[in-house]
Amino acid sequence: MRQTLYIVPPALLIVALTTAGTVAAQEPAKPAAQPTETSKAPEHWIPKLRLGDDNAYFEFYGQINKGLLIYDDGGQTNNYFPVDNGNSSSRAGFRIYSLMEKGWSFGANLEWEWNPYSTTNVNQLNEDHFDWGTDLLRKAEIYLDSKDYGKFWFGQGSMASDATAEVDLSGTTVVGYSLVSDMAGGPFFRNDDGTLSTVHVKDAFTNFDGLSRKLRVRYDTPSFGGFSFATSVGTQVVPETTDVTVWDMAVRYDETYDAFKVGAAIAFSRPGDGNSIYDASVSVLHLDTGLSLTLAAALSDKETVDGHYGYVKVGYQADIFEVGKTAFSVDAYFGKDIAGRGSKSDSYGAQVVQNLDYLQTELYLGARTYSLEQETANLQDSFAVLGGARIKF
Repeated sequence: MRQTLYIVPPALLIVALTTAGTVAAQEPAKPAAQPTETSKAPEHWIPKLRLGDDNAYFEFYGQINKGLLIYDDGGQTNNYFPVDNGNSSSRAGFRIYSLMEKGWSFGANLEWEWNPYSTTNVNQLNEDHFDWGTDLLRKAEIYLDSKDYGKFWFGQGSMASDATAEVDLSGTTVVGYSLVSDMAGGPFFRNDDGTLSTVHVKDAFTNFDGLSRKLRVRYDTPSFGGFSFATSVGTQVVPETTDVTVWDMAVRYDETYDAFKVGAAIAFSRPGDGNSIYDASVSVLHLDTGLSLTLAAALSDKETVDGHYGYVKVGYQADIFEVGKTAFSVDAYFGKDIAGRGSKSDSYGAQVVQNLDYLQTELYLGARTYSLEQETANLQDSFAVLGGARIKF
């Protein structure tokens, strides 16, 4: 399906983007909230595409994430290449940042996604069909940030609840995380009689991750003992306008204790139509051994059916090769009433990621099963393998 690109917000963002670089820097940069200083960054194949310094800069960035998807629906096997990895789509954008007086900073971000042949859309009926017009405006926002007063966001970007079901310290999210359908969401399940069903994998697996990105106003508090609170209100304009006002709130936690790094989030969202979403995730990484445990769960409260799921991942990271860290993980997903009342969605996966630090590249390989039980149909289990590379610049 062709998606429409909307540029938002209008004149305010354009003026802000063209003038922010001239704001004079008055104070030193804040290490906790800003990118790593150039002098301390490791040497990379592609240098930072930046004009300016850490006090005021214009920066271009992006990533390319392509691979091979093999999907077996129980009746036939299809190969899709070069497919865009739906776990982390190919994208590009630019950032503007400048320090201002009294500890305030200003920033702006524009970002586009382009995935004409994605794991979330390819299927048995559109093999080798590239939708070259599939582009999406992910971000068009400005913000004001203060260590004392918090962060104020305006424009198209993440709602407060975005990514609250996706806290994951395993190092393998490029090929597998709580939204297990991103690996192969487009293909159809096959009926026991050999015909294709009308149910896509992504219809049966979701992580109810809040409200994603909207045209919104958002506020994040400063961090207190590792905790921060955020809330936002907005409406969808990309890929199409809904004219529905939505709002949410979230609490996040990020802290390191000796050998343990802990991340967690919990959120409440009102996506419209009178329903609510409750989601949470937590991930713990033991820095000495590289072992990690990740948990996620969510409930979508609707009048007709309450869909919910649980997700668990165990990971291990090690310095096996000098080129970069190697990460392994296995996970499991158990969903109920997501594809309809009485449905049951189960998935098991395994992932491995090899980092190539100098090349700013991650090589990955993942395998996953998908199983869907419905009261009205008998469907065959399916199996997917995704391998590829993500290059960041």
